[in-house]
Amino acid sequence: MTDCPALSRRADPVSLVNRSDERKKFARGYLGAAPSFPGTGGREYRGVIDAYHGETGLPMDESAVRALDAAWREVMSRTQPEEYRDGVLYDKRQPLVLRTLAADSLFQRLRAPGAGLPPVPVDVREVIVSPYSSTVLLEEAVATLARPGGVLVCPEGYYKSASVHVAKYGLRMVTSAATPDESFKIDPVALARTLEHHARQGDLCGVMLTLPGNPVVGAYTVAELIEIGRVLIEAGTPVICDMSFDLLVDDHIPIAAITVPTPDGPVRLYDHVLTITGNSKAYNAFGPCKLGAACSGDAGWIDRVRDRLRVAFQRESTHLVRATIEHTTAAYLARNRATLRARVDTAHRLLLEVNARFGAPVLRPLGSPQGMFLTVEFDADLLAAAGVRFSSELEDLLLTVAGIDCVALDRTGSERMGVRLNVVAPRLAAGYESPDLLDELFDRIECLLARIGAGLTYGAGLREREIPAMSFAS
Repeated sequence: MTDCPALSRRADPVSLVNRSDERKKFARGYLGAAPSFPGTGGREYRGVIDAYHGETGLPMDESAVRALDAAWREVMSRTQPEEYRDGVLYDKRQPLVLRTLAADSLFQRLRAPGAGLPPVPVDVREVIVSPYSSTVLLEEAVATLARPGGVLVCPEGYYKSASVHVAKYGLRMVTSAATPDESFKIDPVALARTLEHHARQGDLCGVMLTLPGNPVVGAYTVAELIEIGRVLIEAGTPVICDMSFDLLVDDHIPIAAITVPTPDGPVRLYDHVLTITGNSKAYNAFGPCKLGAACSGDAGWIDRVRDRLRVAFQRESTHLVRATIEHTTAAYLARNRATLRARVDTAHRLLLEVNARFGAPVLRPLGSPQGMFLTVEFDADLLAAAGVRFSSELEDLLLTVAGIDCVALDRTGSERMGVRLNVVAPRLAAGYESPDLLDELFDRIECLLARIGAGLTYGAGLREREIPAMSFAS
């Protein structure tokens, strides 16, 4: 049987990621330490704007900072409280204190999903945690599904480096198409078709969702989530959901909070979905203060993932993570969401102003204006005139000619001619994130588009910078 046409990819997902990372280092080497780039009206800018990274640039909650300072002092001076020596609360494999905090805080929207949905009573026994990163849990969850020649179906618009983590265990990622409009949501019809195809092939191992979305945040109704859930239940395959951006978004409904009506009665998605998150985004945790967490009503799956987790928590790490989560307030999270929304709204306004000056929608924002990224689809005819064939070439053109580092959408399983931009914390150097760079970022983009309109091609831009063309060898 031939591959379903909707699943065709022009390059292996892992090769796309590796080539993108290598090309960025290569191009930056040619650009030098302090390159200059043109803006409109004769403006000249210095340095490369990093709109690629995934940090919010926001400080931690002041109350969490104070608690963290106190926890550091306790660890350094060995004056920890008595409960620090509790072998269950501070268990080195699965500390109860962190599992409890994850259930109460990181998975708070499962317990209170809103939209009239009943709460999912996440039990601490259904929660597992890992030191430092949710990526550890993601990899181990994938490992429990992997088998030789297996396929993991990931709807279009997944995390930019997901393919590398999936391939680690021998699975192949296959993409199902998103809706073709600006909403960029999971298309349940395309998802069903992809799952049916691989079920017939006998290589379907599971599904990996990225919700509320990275690069694109989708605003789903309960009815839309039920329809997606119906497809997942009918496929009868395990589902991993990366929910890392959950608390950066207003009114997100976790898909695991959905109950799907079926001819055999209602089915809780919570019993079929392994939901993974962490505290690095909404809580702005760093280094030893970070953790990953997962929950599911499928006790057997939780046990299998837990059995694979071999990196122990140090009691000191548990103490620091506890201080971070325990003292981050709901008001802080709400303020951050409002801040991010205001910055994304500003980016939307700047984008629309560019379109207005061009007299045409040369830039098309995708998804809901929430979260920390603005994903932009560029006018296909304009790019074709410049000889840009793929979004990876657009990514390279923006870096080399406009000095904007970003994420090509082909790294996220999409063939759209677009890129993901961090518009809440663009920066010229790590640690110097500033929303004040937004005006400059869009001015650089506008100048590049104007130059393309005047006849600049991708190849000519590279020659102008004396940078060799990108190699497409796998």
